[in-house]
Amino acid sequence: MKKKLMYLGLVLVALTACGQKKQGKTNSSSNQKANSAKIEQFNKENRNVLEKAEDQQIYTKTFAMPKDEKGMQQTQMITYQGDSFTKLVMVNTIPTSDEIKQAIQQAGIEEVQKLLVESMDKDEAAKQARALPGFSLEIKLLNENDYQTTITYDFTTLDVKKAATMEYFKSSNLEALLKLTPTQYMNNLLRNGAKEQS
Repeated sequence: MKKKLMYLGLVLVALTACGQKKQGKTNSSSNQKANSAKIEQFNKENRNVLEKAEDQQIYTKTFAMPKDEKGMQQTQMITYQGDSFTKLVMVNTIPTSDEIKQAIQQAGIEEVQKLLVESMDKDEAAKQARALPGFSLEIKLLNENDYQTTITYDFTTLDVKKAATMEYFKSSNLEALLKLTPTQYMNNLLRNGAKEQS
């Protein structure tokens, strides 16, 4: 009888020990699952934070268009945040006409520069556009052979709806431009032969 009780006691101890090991494994396994879930949640939250940070990041990219048949070269600097444009700067480098070259030879670059600005100021549509907050138009005589116009749209302050009603902006399609994301717009530039500048 004593042997049976001892044998039964050993069996109970063995079963209890096995049961504890099994229970330990179950706790460890459930802990691993809980930790995995926490890690996955943490990674997901970090991805969301990183995506939001990328959306808040402001990027500026520059594209140079090929020269057209008249020798004009356009460069565009696009500044954007997420899917919204913040600024668009278009710099057009244009060959001077024979008349401007003659005027430069007679009066000098500085005097002709003043005359170009005065001429632009006499254009009523350009004058009204330049008075609009968020838009600027500048002209600069670079040398005897080239002049440059710089057109800046600051979309953080520009009233696009008002601009769309003004004569100067009729052909610019600002509202259609802003329906595109910056990525779509830049892809259109690339498809039309532009090269991204670094």
